[in-house]
Amino acid sequence: MPPITFMSPGGFHSFEHRWALAAAFAFQEQIGFQRVAARIRELNTRCKQQLAKVPGVKIATPMAEELSAGIICFDVDGKPPEAVVKALEAKQIVASVTPLFYVPLHARLAPSLLTDEADVDRAVAAVAEVTRS
Repeated sequence: MPPITFMSPGGFHSFEHRWALAAAFAFQEQIGFQRVAARIRELNTRCKQQLAKVPGVKIATPMAEELSAGIICFDVDGKPPEAVVKALEAKQIVASVTPLFYVPLHARLAPSLLTDEADVDRAVAAVAEVTRS
């Protein structure tokens, strides 16, 4: 078997990410998984509630915490998800589009343990600007 098959489909391994895993798990164990989950739920609930107030935004992710996790799917009237994500990127907001096998596609935001209320507010304000452009 040629050595290249061990690296298939090619490229470099994500060593930095792999090396960081032990520290990341230790950090979450120190905080407590329940507290991490609660914080992510809190930030995502804040984001969903604020996005729901923006005219022209439709949230696809359920508001109910038991039906929702750490990713918020949403649409902006008259704009394809790719355009929404690109416009947010220009405002230094990290967003993504659902995978191509999702039908329909949606823009996505994912407040996490590394974000805070101000980050959520800034992201929602940027989405509001995108609806007006």
